[in-house]
Amino acid sequence: MGFDWEEIGKFFSYLIPVIVLVLVNVFFRKQQEQKRRLTVVKSLLSEIDHNQKLMEAFLFQWQTKKFKTGGWKRNRDKMDYIDRGLHATLAGAYEIAEEFNKEIDTAKKHRSASYLAGIRVDRLREPLAKSKQGLEEWLELNKGRKKPAEEGSDSTS
Repeated sequence: MGFDWEEIGKFFSYLIPVIVLVLVNVFFRKQQEQKRRLTVVKSLLSEIDHNQKLMEAFLFQWQTKKFKTGGWKRNRDKMDYIDRGLHATLAGAYEIAEEFNKEIDTAKKHRSASYLAGIRVDRLREPLAKSKQGLEEWLELNKGRKKPAEEGSDSTS
């Protein structure tokens, strides 16, 4: 019983392109995931910048503008690629921002600025600054990479 080289050749002529397509697909998915991560971090940095400006303005004059928290709400459960310490810092900062947003909603509902008097926005200064620094460090470490740095290798702990 001999090998039918023609049949084997046909089999490999179908199998090799499939293997190449699978490998290309895996490669592009990893690149897309890293781009998504970079986009999420940049979005959070933008949100933090906005919230820092809002906090500084609120210190001088009470206002009913709410802090941005949407990017964090959408992505917090999918951010396993950042350091746990940074994740906890972000969670704390956004928790404080959400508390302020509830108080701002109450002030709007009651049409009374007295509710705004109790808001100590300066509590956000340190958590926002630490969050921004950690995200900027993560971004710097991962900007040119094809895949993210391992959790233990970044300096945001």
